[in-house]
Amino acid sequence: MDASDAAAGIFLLLFGIVGCALYGLIVCSMWRMVNEIVGFRFLISQALTDILLMIQFGIWPGIVILTQNEIINESWRWNIHIYLDFTWWAMVYHYTVIAWSRLAAVQWPNWFRTLPHGTSIMICAIPWFTGLLQSLVEHQFDWFTPLFYSPTRYGMHSDWEKYELSGTNTYYMVCNVILMVVPFPLYVLALAVLFQRQTSRNMQLRSKYSHAPISTSSYAAQQRQLSIETRLLVPCIINTILFVVGQVFISQCSKHGKWMNWAVMVVFATNSFVNPLLYLFFSSVIRKGVLSNCRKNFSLSAIYNDYEMRSSPRTSSIVMRLNHRDSTITSNLNCRLSISSKRCIRL
Repeated sequence: MDASDAAAGIFLLLFGIVGCALYGLIVCSMWRMVNEIVGFRFLISQALTDILLMIQFGIWPGIVILTQNEIINESWRWNIHIYLDFTWWAMVYHYTVIAWSRLAAVQWPNWFRTLPHGTSIMICAIPWFTGLLQSLVEHQFDWFTPLFYSPTRYGMHSDWEKYELSGTNTYYMVCNVILMVVPFPLYVLALAVLFQRQTSRNMQLRSKYSHAPISTSSYAAQQRQLSIETRLLVPCIINTILFVVGQVFISQCSKHGKWMNWAVMVVFATNSFVNPLLYLFFSSVIRKGVLSNCRKNFSLSAIYNDYEMRSSPRTSSIVMRLNHRDSTITSNLNCRLSISSKRCIRL
Protein backbone atom coordinates (compact mmCIF):
# COMPACT_ATOMS: atom_id res chain seq x y z
CA MET A 1 0.00 0.00 0.00
CA ASP A 2 1.43 3.36 -1.02
CA ALA A 3 0.52 6.93 -0.04
CA SER A 4 -2.24 7.24 -2.63
CA ASP A 5 -3.87 4.05 -1.39
CA ALA A 6 -3.75 5.33 2.20
CA ALA A 7 -5.22 8.71 1.24
CA ALA A 8 -8.04 7.19 -0.81
CA GLY A 9 -8.90 4.58 1.81
CA ILE A 10 -8.73 6.87 4.85
CA PHE A 11 -10.91 9.50 3.18
CA LEU A 12 -13.65 7.02 2.29
CA LEU A 13 -13.47 5.39 5.72
CA LEU A 14 -13.70 8.66 7.66
CA PHE A 15 -16.33 10.04 5.29
CA GLY A 16 -18.55 7.03 5.89
CA ILE A 17 -18.03 7.02 9.67
CA VAL A 18 -18.80 10.73 10.02
CA GLY A 19 -21.87 10.38 7.81
CA CYS A 20 -23.23 7.45 9.80
CA ALA A 21 -22.59 9.24 13.11
CA LEU A 22 -24.32 12.40 11.89
CA TYR A 23 -27.26 10.42 10.59
CA GLY A 24 -27.44 8.63 13.95
CA LEU A 25 -28.00 11.98 15.68
CA ILE A 26 -30.69 12.92 13.15
CA VAL A 27 -32.50 9.59 13.50
CA CYS A 28 -32.48 9.83 17.32
CA SER A 29 -33.95 13.31 17.11
CA MET A 30 -36.68 12.27 14.65
CA TRP A 31 -37.44 9.07 16.58
CA ARG A 32 -38.44 11.11 19.65
CA MET A 33 -41.00 13.01 17.57
CA VAL A 34 -42.52 10.30 15.35
CA ASN A 35 -45.79 10.40 17.31
CA GLU A 36 -46.28 14.12 16.66
CA ILE A 37 -44.70 14.44 13.18
CA VAL A 38 -45.82 11.57 10.95
CA GLY A 39 -43.47 12.54 8.11
CA PHE A 40 -40.48 11.61 10.27
CA ARG A 41 -41.50 7.94 10.08
CA PHE A 42 -40.81 7.90 6.34
CA LEU A 43 -37.63 9.95 6.69
CA ILE A 44 -36.30 7.47 9.29
CA SER A 45 -36.93 4.59 6.87
CA GLN A 46 -35.03 6.45 4.18
CA ALA A 47 -32.27 7.24 6.68
CA LEU A 48 -31.68 3.52 7.25
CA THR A 49 -31.05 3.00 3.54
CA ASP A 50 -28.69 5.98 3.47
CA ILE A 51 -26.72 4.62 6.43
CA LEU A 52 -26.36 1.23 4.72
CA LEU A 53 -25.22 2.94 1.52
CA MET A 54 -22.63 5.03 3.36
CA ILE A 55 -21.28 1.80 4.83
CA GLN A 56 -21.06 0.03 1.48
CA PHE A 57 -19.79 3.03 -0.51
CA GLY A 58 -17.68 4.69 2.18
CA ILE A 59 -16.59 2.46 5.05
CA TRP A 60 -16.47 -0.82 3.13
CA PRO A 61 -14.40 0.32 0.10
CA GLY A 62 -12.20 2.35 2.47
CA ILE A 63 -11.31 -0.83 4.38
CA VAL A 64 -10.81 -2.73 1.11
CA ILE A 65 -8.34 -0.10 -0.15
CA LEU A 66 -6.46 0.15 3.15
CA THR A 67 -6.12 -3.62 3.54
CA GLN A 68 -5.56 -4.19 -0.20
CA ASN A 69 -7.89 -7.13 0.16
CA GLU A 70 -11.39 -7.75 -1.17
CA ILE A 71 -12.20 -9.14 2.32
CA ILE A 72 -14.87 -11.56 1.06
CA ASN A 73 -14.20 -14.74 -0.87
CA GLU A 74 -14.60 -14.56 -4.64
CA SER A 75 -17.31 -17.21 -4.52
CA TRP A 76 -19.45 -14.81 -2.44
CA ARG A 77 -19.42 -11.98 -4.99
CA TRP A 78 -22.80 -12.97 -6.42
CA ASN A 79 -24.50 -13.08 -3.01
CA ILE A 80 -22.91 -9.84 -1.86
CA HIS A 81 -24.07 -8.10 -5.02
CA ILE A 82 -27.65 -9.19 -4.29
CA TYR A 83 -27.38 -7.32 -0.99
CA LEU A 84 -25.73 -4.28 -2.62
CA ASP A 85 -28.46 -3.99 -5.22
CA PHE A 86 -31.15 -4.59 -2.58
CA THR A 87 -30.05 -1.57 -0.55
CA TRP A 88 -29.60 0.50 -3.71
CA TRP A 89 -33.10 -0.17 -5.07
CA ALA A 90 -34.61 0.30 -1.59
CA MET A 91 -33.00 3.75 -1.47
CA VAL A 92 -34.21 4.64 -4.98
CA TYR A 93 -37.81 3.58 -4.26
CA HIS A 94 -37.74 5.63 -1.07
CA TYR A 95 -37.52 8.78 -3.19
CA THR A 96 -41.01 8.10 -4.52
CA VAL A 97 -42.37 7.24 -1.06
CA ILE A 98 -40.91 10.44 0.44
CA ALA A 99 -42.35 12.50 -2.42
CA TRP A 100 -45.77 10.90 -1.85
CA SER A 101 -45.57 11.62 1.89
CA ARG A 102 -44.87 15.31 1.19
CA LEU A 103 -47.84 15.45 -1.17
CA ALA A 104 -50.09 13.69 1.36
CA ALA A 105 -48.97 16.07 4.11
CA VAL A 106 -50.19 19.13 2.18
CA GLN A 107 -53.07 17.60 0.20
CA TRP A 108 -54.73 15.61 3.03
CA PRO A 109 -53.23 17.13 6.20
CA ASN A 110 -55.94 15.92 8.61
CA TRP A 111 -55.72 12.32 7.36
CA PHE A 112 -51.93 12.38 7.29
CA ARG A 113 -51.61 13.68 10.86
CA THR A 114 -53.71 10.78 12.17
CA LEU A 115 -52.01 8.07 10.12
CA PRO A 116 -51.67 4.93 12.31
CA HIS A 117 -48.23 3.51 13.05
CA GLY A 118 -49.15 0.20 11.43
CA THR A 119 -50.13 1.89 8.16
CA SER A 120 -46.91 3.93 8.19
CA ILE A 121 -44.83 0.78 8.71
CA MET A 122 -46.59 -0.98 5.84
CA ILE A 123 -45.95 1.98 3.52
CA CYS A 124 -42.28 2.12 4.59
CA ALA A 125 -41.96 -1.63 3.96
CA ILE A 126 -42.98 -1.24 0.30
CA PRO A 127 -39.61 0.13 -0.99
CA TRP A 128 -37.68 -2.40 1.11
CA PHE A 129 -39.69 -5.34 -0.19
CA THR A 130 -39.70 -4.05 -3.78
CA GLY A 131 -35.94 -3.47 -3.71
CA LEU A 132 -35.28 -6.97 -2.39
CA LEU A 133 -37.61 -8.54 -4.95
CA GLN A 134 -36.04 -6.64 -7.84
CA SER A 135 -32.52 -7.57 -6.73
CA LEU A 136 -33.42 -11.26 -6.43
CA VAL A 137 -35.16 -11.35 -9.82
CA GLU A 138 -32.44 -9.54 -11.80
CA HIS A 139 -29.74 -11.89 -10.51
CA GLN A 140 -31.58 -14.90 -11.96
CA PHE A 141 -30.80 -13.90 -15.56
CA ASP A 142 -27.66 -15.12 -17.32
CA TRP A 143 -27.08 -11.78 -19.00
CA PHE A 144 -26.78 -9.93 -15.70
CA THR A 145 -23.17 -8.96 -14.85
CA PRO A 146 -22.51 -8.16 -11.17
CA LEU A 147 -19.94 -5.77 -9.72
CA PHE A 148 -17.42 -6.40 -6.96
CA TYR A 149 -15.00 -4.43 -4.79
CA SER A 150 -11.48 -4.07 -6.17
CA PRO A 151 -8.68 -2.63 -3.97
CA THR A 152 -6.57 -1.73 -7.00
CA ARG A 153 -9.47 0.01 -8.77
CA TYR A 154 -10.47 2.09 -5.70
CA GLY A 155 -14.10 1.05 -5.97
CA MET A 156 -16.41 -1.26 -7.87
CA HIS A 157 -15.08 -3.29 -10.78
CA SER A 158 -16.42 -5.76 -13.33
CA ASP A 159 -15.88 -7.14 -16.80
CA TRP A 160 -16.86 -3.82 -18.36
CA GLU A 161 -17.06 -5.14 -21.92
CA LYS A 162 -19.47 -7.86 -20.85
CA TYR A 163 -21.23 -5.31 -18.63
CA GLU A 164 -21.95 -3.16 -21.71
CA LEU A 165 -22.73 -5.88 -24.25
CA SER A 166 -24.94 -7.98 -21.98
CA GLY A 167 -27.34 -5.09 -21.38
CA THR A 168 -26.63 -4.71 -17.66
CA ASN A 169 -25.58 -1.08 -18.10
CA THR A 170 -28.73 -0.34 -20.13
CA TYR A 171 -30.86 -2.06 -17.52
CA TYR A 172 -29.44 0.09 -14.70
CA MET A 173 -29.74 3.26 -16.73
CA VAL A 174 -33.39 2.69 -17.72
CA CYS A 175 -34.48 1.75 -14.19
CA ASN A 176 -32.66 4.64 -12.55
CA VAL A 177 -33.97 7.18 -15.08
CA ILE A 178 -37.57 6.04 -14.63
CA LEU A 179 -37.32 6.05 -10.84
CA MET A 180 -35.61 9.45 -10.92
CA VAL A 181 -38.46 11.00 -12.90
CA VAL A 182 -41.35 9.62 -10.82
CA PRO A 183 -40.88 11.81 -7.69
CA PHE A 184 -40.85 15.14 -9.54
CA PRO A 185 -44.57 15.20 -10.57
CA LEU A 186 -45.47 14.47 -6.93
CA TYR A 187 -43.34 17.37 -5.74
CA VAL A 188 -44.86 19.65 -8.38
CA LEU A 189 -48.36 18.70 -7.23
CA ALA A 190 -47.40 19.28 -3.60
CA LEU A 191 -46.01 22.74 -4.35
CA ALA A 192 -49.06 23.59 -6.48
CA VAL A 193 -51.42 22.59 -3.66
CA LEU A 194 -49.34 24.52 -1.17
CA PHE A 195 -49.29 27.76 -3.11
CA GLN A 196 -52.94 27.44 -4.18
CA ARG A 197 -53.98 27.00 -0.57
CA GLN A 198 -51.89 29.97 0.49
CA THR A 199 -53.44 32.13 -2.25
CA SER A 200 -56.96 31.22 -1.17
CA ARG A 201 -56.11 31.99 2.45
CA ASN A 202 -54.74 35.39 1.49
CA MET A 203 -57.92 36.13 -0.47
CA GLN A 204 -60.04 35.12 2.53
CA LEU A 205 -58.04 37.39 4.78
CA ARG A 206 -58.43 40.30 2.38
CA SER A 207 -62.18 39.82 2.06
CA LYS A 208 -62.57 39.39 5.81
CA TYR A 209 -60.64 42.52 6.63
CA SER A 210 -61.69 44.59 3.63
CA HIS A 211 -63.26 47.25 5.86
CA ALA A 212 -60.74 46.85 8.67
CA PRO A 213 -56.99 46.62 8.98
CA ILE A 214 -55.56 43.16 8.37
CA SER A 215 -54.65 41.29 11.51
CA THR A 216 -50.90 41.17 11.62
CA SER A 217 -50.83 38.13 13.90
CA SER A 218 -53.23 36.16 11.67
CA TYR A 219 -51.26 36.95 8.53
CA ALA A 220 -47.96 36.09 10.24
CA ALA A 221 -49.39 32.75 11.37
CA GLN A 222 -50.36 31.92 7.78
CA GLN A 223 -46.91 32.83 6.52
CA ARG A 224 -45.26 30.77 9.24
CA GLN A 225 -47.30 27.70 8.31
CA LEU A 226 -46.36 28.11 4.65
CA SER A 227 -42.69 28.41 5.61
CA ILE A 228 -42.77 25.21 7.71
CA GLU A 229 -44.47 23.17 4.99
CA THR A 230 -42.14 24.50 2.32
CA ARG A 231 -39.05 23.69 4.37
CA LEU A 232 -40.20 20.10 4.65
CA LEU A 233 -40.33 19.92 0.86
CA VAL A 234 -37.09 21.73 0.04
CA PRO A 235 -34.52 19.19 1.37
CA CYS A 236 -36.35 16.30 -0.31
CA ILE A 237 -36.42 18.11 -3.66
CA ILE A 238 -32.75 19.11 -3.42
CA ASN A 239 -31.68 15.57 -2.60
CA THR A 240 -33.63 14.20 -5.57
CA ILE A 241 -31.90 16.70 -7.87
CA LEU A 242 -28.50 15.71 -6.46
CA PHE A 243 -29.38 12.08 -7.10
CA VAL A 244 -30.07 12.87 -10.77
CA VAL A 245 -26.77 14.75 -11.13
CA GLY A 246 -24.93 11.90 -9.42
CA GLN A 247 -26.41 9.33 -11.78
CA VAL A 248 -25.24 11.30 -14.81
CA PHE A 249 -21.73 11.49 -13.34
CA ILE A 250 -21.69 7.80 -12.45
CA SER A 251 -22.84 6.65 -15.88
CA GLN A 252 -20.06 8.64 -17.55
CA CYS A 253 -17.16 7.91 -15.18
CA SER A 254 -17.61 4.46 -13.65
CA LYS A 255 -15.57 2.59 -16.27
CA HIS A 256 -12.42 4.77 -16.32
CA GLY A 257 -9.30 4.93 -14.12
CA LYS A 258 -9.04 4.10 -10.44
CA TRP A 259 -9.39 7.70 -9.29
CA MET A 260 -12.56 8.06 -11.35
CA ASN A 261 -13.88 4.91 -9.68
CA TRP A 262 -12.91 6.43 -6.33
CA ALA A 263 -14.80 9.60 -7.28
CA VAL A 264 -17.86 7.48 -8.08
CA MET A 265 -17.67 5.97 -4.57
CA VAL A 266 -17.48 9.48 -3.13
CA VAL A 267 -20.52 10.56 -5.17
CA PHE A 268 -22.47 7.50 -4.02
CA ALA A 269 -21.61 8.20 -0.38
CA THR A 270 -22.22 11.95 -0.75
CA ASN A 271 -25.69 11.28 -2.15
CA SER A 272 -26.56 9.79 1.26
CA PHE A 273 -24.33 12.10 3.34
CA VAL A 274 -26.05 15.24 2.11
CA ASN A 275 -29.46 14.25 3.51
CA PRO A 276 -28.71 14.87 7.22
CA LEU A 277 -27.03 18.17 6.34
CA LEU A 278 -30.13 19.30 4.47
CA TYR A 279 -32.39 18.27 7.35
CA LEU A 280 -30.25 20.21 9.82
CA PHE A 281 -30.19 23.30 7.62
CA PHE A 282 -33.85 23.45 6.61
CA SER A 283 -35.67 21.92 9.60
CA SER A 284 -35.52 23.91 12.82
CA VAL A 285 -37.40 21.11 14.59
CA ILE A 286 -34.70 18.54 13.79
CA ARG A 287 -31.97 21.06 14.57
CA LYS A 288 -33.41 21.81 18.01
CA GLY A 289 -33.90 18.09 18.67
CA VAL A 290 -30.26 17.33 17.83
CA LEU A 291 -29.01 20.18 20.03
CA SER A 292 -31.26 19.04 22.86
CA ASN A 293 -29.96 15.47 22.62
CA CYS A 294 -26.36 16.69 22.57
CA ARG A 295 -26.92 18.83 25.66
CA LYS A 296 -28.64 15.94 27.41
CA ASN A 297 -25.89 13.44 26.59
CA PHE A 298 -22.86 15.67 27.08
CA SER A 299 -23.59 18.94 28.88
CA LEU A 300 -25.91 17.36 31.44
CA SER A 301 -23.75 14.36 32.21
CA ALA A 302 -23.10 13.27 35.79
CA ILE A 303 -19.66 14.88 35.77
CA TYR A 304 -21.11 18.14 34.52
CA ASN A 305 -23.86 18.10 37.12
CA ASP A 306 -21.38 17.35 39.89
CA TYR A 307 -19.15 20.17 38.70
CA GLU A 308 -22.06 22.58 38.49
CA MET A 309 -23.21 21.63 41.98
CA ARG A 310 -19.80 22.09 43.52
CA SER A 311 -19.02 25.32 41.67
CA SER A 312 -22.25 27.20 42.47
CA PRO A 313 -22.06 29.45 45.60
CA ARG A 314 -25.28 28.16 47.12
CA THR A 315 -24.54 24.48 46.73
CA SER A 316 -20.93 24.89 47.80
CA SER A 317 -22.05 26.13 51.22
CA ILE A 318 -24.49 23.21 51.46
CA VAL A 319 -21.72 20.77 50.55
CA MET A 320 -19.45 22.31 53.20
CA ARG A 321 -22.17 21.93 55.84
CA LEU A 322 -22.79 18.32 54.84
CA ASN A 323 -19.09 17.57 54.95
CA HIS A 324 -18.83 19.20 58.40
CA ARG A 325 -21.82 17.19 59.60
CA ASP A 326 -20.34 13.95 58.26
CA SER A 327 -17.00 14.64 59.92
CA THR A 328 -18.74 15.40 63.23
CA ILE A 329 -20.76 12.19 63.07
CA THR A 330 -17.64 10.21 62.19
CA SER A 331 -15.67 11.67 65.10
CA ASN A 332 -18.50 10.94 67.55
CA LEU A 333 -18.67 7.36 66.39
CA ASN A 334 -14.93 6.98 66.76
CA CYS A 335 -15.09 8.35 70.32
CA ARG A 336 -17.86 5.96 71.28
CA LEU A 337 -16.01 3.03 69.80
CA SER A 338 -12.83 3.93 71.67
CA ILE A 339 -14.73 4.29 74.98
CA SER A 340 -16.47 0.94 74.51
CA SER A 341 -13.18 -0.74 73.65
CA LYS A 342 -11.54 0.60 76.85
CA ARG A 343 -14.43 -0.75 78.93
CA CYS A 344 -14.04 -4.15 77.37
CA ILE A 345 -10.30 -4.18 78.15
CA ARG A 346 -10.97 -3.30 81.83
CA LEU A 347 -13.46 -6.10 82.12
